[in-house]
Amino acid sequence: MHLPIAGRWFIICASIAATTAFAAEPAARLTSRELAERIDKEFTAIWLESKIEPPALVDDATFLRRSYLDLSGTIPPVSQVREFLDYTGEHKRFLLIERLLTETKRPERHAERTAAHWASLWRRMMIPGNTPEAQQAVNLEPWLKQQFAENVPYDQLARKLITAKSSEGVMVAATNPRLGTINSGPAMYLQMAGGKPETSASSVSRMFLGVRIGCAECHNHPFAEWKQADFWGMAAFFNGIKSGSIEDSNSLKIRPENSTTDYVATYLGGAEAKLTSGKTARETLADWIVSPNNPQFAATTVNRVWLHLIGRGLTDSVDDLDKASPQERKFLDELARLFVAAGYDLRWLISGICQSQVYQRECPVDEHLAVGPGLRPVKTLTPEQLFNSLEQALSLPVARADGSARFNGLRDQLISRMNEAASNQPDEYRAGVPQALLLMNGRLTTEATDLEQSRTLRGVLDAPFLDTDEKLTTLFYATFSRRPRAEERQFLLDHVRKSKEIDKQNQACAEIFWGLLNSPEFVLER
Repeated sequence: MHLPIAGRWFIICASIAATTAFAAEPAARLTSRELAERIDKEFTAIWLESKIEPPALVDDATFLRRSYLDLSGTIPPVSQVREFLDYTGEHKRFLLIERLLTETKRPERHAERTAAHWASLWRRMMIPGNTPEAQQAVNLEPWLKQQFAENVPYDQLARKLITAKSSEGVMVAATNPRLGTINSGPAMYLQMAGGKPETSASSVSRMFLGVRIGCAECHNHPFAEWKQADFWGMAAFFNGIKSGSIEDSNSLKIRPENSTTDYVATYLGGAEAKLTSGKTARETLADWIVSPNNPQFAATTVNRVWLHLIGRGLTDSVDDLDKASPQERKFLDELARLFVAAGYDLRWLISGICQSQVYQRECPVDEHLAVGPGLRPVKTLTPEQLFNSLEQALSLPVARADGSARFNGLRDQLISRMNEAASNQPDEYRAGVPQALLLMNGRLTTEATDLEQSRTLRGVLDAPFLDTDEKLTTLFYATFSRRPRAEERQFLLDHVRKSKEIDKQNQACAEIFWGLLNSPEFVLER
């Protein structure tokens, strides 16, 4: 017998509400290496059954660039490219992953940049879109960065976001006058999501349970089994949120505007909530959401991390787990169970996925293989990744020591423009035309290829210890994080050497640098 979507969900949620154990036995905590092996074993079997010949493993240069972009949100500096490609010791890829996730002592402060990048990613997941609220939500990133830097267990991080109060944070003036004042702490999440019970219920359900119930606000959901009562039952938990003020209410009931019906706080698809002594409505909801017995919370988290690292979720949509097939859910639920056993350790999860051969395989060239399970599509860079990579390649100056106002406001300007066409999916490329125009005609790349102003060009061309071949290689390191291929090297060397005048050779190098920066290889991740 096949139950409808909400029927399957009801059985899961009802069992959680009754505090009965999830069907699977608790898993033992694996090491990140064991997690990688578990992932590889699963997909080896899937590919064998599907008669898919998986692509080869990527070379060291591709792995280096991929890992830097995925973990720290930028391409590696030239010094790191040289060091990694020249290193011949064992376990170099594992050591790189661990350095990017945990290293705090080196001048590059890898772990700090990684925490900042994942804060940006998570903020985009929490407040998607290009509304004024979404733009203002970047102010949530310092708090998120602190959580990622300290590797706060994800159930604790989620609980803080769901239960935060305006009175516990510091109210600051918003850069957008329409928003007035905003909270500088975790309460900003629900404030930026809309600051109302209904927007809070919709956002929390999508972000932490992988379900979009917003269409059931005014009527029963047109494409799923969710009813209007399901939506307002969740909204009742947030009854204390009014006019952007994020507080709690003593009531577990809510009456929608222009309605005569009272709805009681009810777990999504489950039973009515009961408050225990000393617990608020949102604290009660958070207990239910992050419970180890709740497979939806852990599965949604794993799916979001997988989406970023691999480029495609383990299900068709990370926000529609209620529509996923049993086949899609099988391995996702297994990874979720292991994630719970690891104490909701995001760093452990990221490390395990990155160590797997699934993560380290080439992007398929064959369009048929490109949609195969566990196979990685070519990914687009987020606006933040693009600027950070330009900043690295061009050796841009940092305006302030804390990095909050980099390169005299050009960072905010470029990211704002790129957001106009940015996609919420890593494998969707909608930003092509505005991105190309910004790079080709913008101030950054204009100065980057100016022999008098470009820091990178001056550093390379003025180096007395580099011959023409080595200068060309360094420009490739600075942009593509790899050595030029034999045919590229010969063609470009011929272009530079066709003139005997040093000034013209330098200008030819500037043209090559401009071409590298504006190539698809620089703005895409393979």
